Amino acid sequence: MNPSVSAQNEFVALDEEYRAYIDKLKAGWLSKDRVTSKNVYEVMRPEERAQVHQRIARWGRYVTPFAEAWWKERGYGVVWPDDDSKPMQVYKLEAA
Repeated sequence: MNPSVSAQNEFVALDEEYRAYIDKLKAGWLSKDRVTSKNVYEVMRPEERAQVHQRIARWGRYVTPFAEAWWKERGYGVVWPDDDSKPMQVYKLEAA
C-alpha cells in the first residue's frame, strides 16, 4: 500500500475517534453550561447573544487542553486558527 494512502487512512480513523471523544466531552460540558433561551440566535436580545458568545469562548478554553493532549498522545500536534469559524489543523509530530 502507498505510504501516503496508509497515513491518510490512519488519520481518517484517528479523526473519527477524536470526534467521538470530543462529542462525548461536549455533551457533558453542555449539560452543565448551556444558555437557557427559548429564542433562536437570530431573534435573541443582545444580552442573550452575549451569553452565547461567552459560552462559545468558554468551550474553546475548556476543550483546548483536552484536544491537544489527545492528539499529542497519538503523535500529532494541533494548530488553532485565528478565526473560530475555521477548523483546527493537525500535523504529524517529528520522531525524536
